[in-house]
Amino acid sequence: MEKFIAVVGHADNKITKYQDGTEEFCNAHVATHGGFVCAKPDGGINYWVVDADKETLTYDKSKDDSDIASANAVAYKSARAEVYPDIRDFADAYYWAQKGDNSKMTAYISACEKVKADLPKPE
Repeated sequence: MEKFIAVVGHADNKITKYQDGTEEFCNAHVATHGGFVCAKPDGGINYWVVDADKETLTYDKSKDDSDIASANAVAYKSARAEVYPDIRDFADAYYWAQKGDNSKMTAYISACEKVKADLPKPE
């Protein structure tokens, strides 16, 4: 893994153009294209914050963690959607429940409860 970054372009504290590599390579890149060289931070580029005045690049872990938590908070919905019983089964169960036979509705509700138990909503 490359340990240095040549920050060549940035806007609103975000990188728009960069080159990573060895310190020597990055210094040569900056000599040709401008910018500054700094140590490559952890995390992904979407969470790197440029401070051009100090010529630093930092990793915003709190923003990264927040985005991961937001994604995880709704991921259960997609997972549940794949395993819920078919809505057509509900329609059939409802029809039979109206005719006095609740066995299909009970089975449908049990299947939904199992999905909710197996894939609980995060708190």
